[in-house]
Amino acid sequence: MNDRRSEEKFDDKFIVLAVDDRDANLIALRALFSQTPDIELVEATSGEEALMITLQRNIHLILLDVNMPGMDGFETAEHLQAVERTRDIPIVFLSATAKAEVFMQRGYNLGAVDYLAKPIEDNLLINRVRLYQRLYQGHRALQANLETLRTAQERLLQTEKLAALNPMVIAVAHELNTPIGNCQLMVSTMREETAEIVRRWESGTNLRRTELEAYLRSNVEGTALLDKALTSAAHVVGRFKEMAVREHSWARSRFQLREPVNLAVSTIANRINMPGLEIIQNIPNGLPMDSFNSALAQVIDELLSNSLLHGFEGRGSGKISIEALLDSGGDQVLLSYIDNGAGMSAETLAKAFDPFYTTRFGQGRSGLGLSICYNIVAGLLGGEIGIRSAPGEGTEFSISLPLNAPVRDRNTQSGILT
Repeated sequence: MNDRRSEEKFDDKFIVLAVDDRDANLIALRALFSQTPDIELVEATSGEEALMITLQRNIHLILLDVNMPGMDGFETAEHLQAVERTRDIPIVFLSATAKAEVFMQRGYNLGAVDYLAKPIEDNLLINRVRLYQRLYQGHRALQANLETLRTAQERLLQTEKLAALNPMVIAVAHELNTPIGNCQLMVSTMREETAEIVRRWESGTNLRRTELEAYLRSNVEGTALLDKALTSAAHVVGRFKEMAVREHSWARSRFQLREPVNLAVSTIANRINMPGLEIIQNIPNGLPMDSFNSALAQVIDELLSNSLLHGFEGRGSGKISIEALLDSGGDQVLLSYIDNGAGMSAETLAKAFDPFYTTRFGQGRSGLGLSICYNIVAGLLGGEIGIRSAPGEGTEFSISLPLNAPVRDRNTQSGILT
């Protein structure tokens, strides 16, 4: 656990860093936040001073003036992004004038989560800070739940009997916990804001136009977040429903190894349109297996999909080689899958088999493909799978499988869903 997480456990207040070279603006912010005892305001008059503060203290939100002499807001944000400790701190840019879309996009690319134009209406600013405070508190609660799950998983894996419990189950709980937690947080926020508006309306209190506009903007943002979170949860559930249906169709049988490989290759060929794709199969006849034909076909299908999605992205051609041979002992088959795609960085390679890890986050990808491969091979098929890759050098998967799959208890044989 890094220092930042350790320090966060002792933070009772939501700490906001205001960065502005004008004393009058800082004085106004100081007066505004003096009415919020659960929010601590920290001040900096330059980008350089702000960077020093973020290295010395835990900062949960930064209100960053764009136009400052010396290091301006954009350069300050760029430095914050470059440091692991500070790159995840949300930044709200404050600008004295309305700016063009390209100006604002530059800020978003540097980690900004919001843009507010000066002069800023007090209620709008407080409501916006409160929103990020609630998101931060929700994140802390989810992190605590995740740590609990990780601790529980480590204890379970210490015994042979419970080691069969697939880590994917824990990962699914975490993956669903995040969007559901976000939904709960946003619904609570919207309910409180709506209740306040209704209370003021029923009491006959006049609502200012800026207050109503702030309420409407907050609800538009809230519904967008709800939609995104629910879509993410539905995708995870749908992926696992698909896996559950497939699992029940996996029957043990006797077959030649080339049969599931041919099935996966022909299926992917009918599914995609890539004229420049070349798939070379060198699977000799005479490799009889007593195993799970459909499960092995899915392993090849997932590897092919991974090559097409990641290895050959943006390319019109690619080459894949699938070869197999018996090992010297005669009871194991060695299957080699090689593509000449983009390859993987060291960071991606280290996490390639992790559940829900994907380099296409937020683009409708679950990050389950290679994790499914690993669990089928190591669980149901009783084999081993390894991976070698480097940027620009393609990717190679080495799979070792027994010709006779191990006999497992029906409740845990798949190693994927229990």
